Amino acid sequence: MLIGVPQVYICDRCVSRAHAVIAEPGRTASTPIATLQHVSDAAGAGQCSFCGKRRHQVAAMGAAGGTRICNECLELCDEIVSEVPPVRSR
Repeated sequence: MLIGVPQVYICDRCVSRAHAVIAEPGRTASTPIATLQHVSDAAGAGQCSFCGKRRHQVAAMGAAGGTRICNECLELCDEIVSEVPPVRSR
């Protein structure tokens, strides 16, 4: 499942990887298309590609290339994933 806003998205599998990365500074996680990493508290560290909040406005943030996602948007992604009924096999 893809969750996103115009021009930016994250898959349901990467949501859990991003949670792990933002919970532990210095940790990275590989995906088929990018490497996720923790975004530091440093000034000018950028802003969330989903909601636009700056790094100093949120508790944590992860990045893959030039795309960033904050902990608040990851929590919203969790809610979206939990509300989608599972696909049944035939």
